[in-house]
Amino acid sequence: MAQLRLSPLPRKVGLTGFAGLIGIIVLMLVLPSLLVHANLTKPETKKLVIELDRALFGKELTEKDAAGSRVMKAEVNRILAAANEQGDAKTPLSDAQQKLVASLNERAADGQGALWLASFVLMACFFLIVSLRITGKAFGLLVNERNLMDLSRFQTVLWTMILLSAYYTAASLRIYGLQNIEDALNVTLDWHLWALMGISFTSLVATPLIHVNKQAKTIADDEAAKLQPAAVEESDGILCARSNFADASWTDLFKGDELKDAAYVDIAKLQMFFFTLVAALSYAALLLQMFGSLAPGAITDFPAVSEGLLALLGISHAGYLTSKSIDRTKSA
Repeated sequence: MAQLRLSPLPRKVGLTGFAGLIGIIVLMLVLPSLLVHANLTKPETKKLVIELDRALFGKELTEKDAAGSRVMKAEVNRILAAANEQGDAKTPLSDAQQKLVASLNERAADGQGALWLASFVLMACFFLIVSLRITGKAFGLLVNERNLMDLSRFQTVLWTMILLSAYYTAASLRIYGLQNIEDALNVTLDWHLWALMGISFTSLVATPLIHVNKQAKTIADDEAAKLQPAAVEESDGILCARSNFADASWTDLFKGDELKDAAYVDIAKLQMFFFTLVAALSYAALLLQMFGSLAPGAITDFPAVSEGLLALLGISHAGYLTSKSIDRTKSA
């Protein structure tokens, strides 16, 4: 069997790639502060703060005082804390005051959903640039050592980008939006999210362990006679492989891993792909709703993943790994 180079030689990150990575980092650092500053200095925000300061605390905030973003930051946090019964408001809020507070919260949250999407896109671009410069393909980070696109890599990268970009967005908004930044990083991630990431990484780690056994086997002669000679020549044990990295395709995500079923749709893979996609899109919608409705100081917890969804994902991954462990190609 021919000796194959199953992965390309690494390329150094050139100046253009490095400049792009630095640009992405700078944008991710700058955008949250610009958004928070813009929301605090809007005329509508100033008007609401002046009116609520007068109603809640008997304080006459002048237009000159409201022109400073630092003063506005302190007053907005004070008002929202009072509305949550954490501050020093003297009397319960009336219905009219509650409406004003809700309007202030909306003003403070303007553009936060778009900021998270921008952070997600920037992080994705960072991943793609690194992949492009190392492998020569933008989506090369999804390609495994057999030069096939790997589903477990896809779902791990997807969840990593969603959760990391969301946490960074929440933390950076709190850093620039809170008066006391000591609690800025105090954003709670529900244990179900950690379990979800654990399930994803389990598939990523377990897949190579399952494949090791199959890579050590040799296809039986009568089985090889039924297959294309080129496929047998490029194989890695009884697993399908390609000699060229550039031959990796998106269709690999849904095909069988072995020589015998490489030309067929793998239902376990297809099921896990859609479970992952639906769960990721659903959770992304929850994150958009959270960022679009809560002021920076109110973002203290991430939306929880239901136990039912976690169970479905767990079952899907278990079926995916079990399906991988079964030999479909006859070995010698």
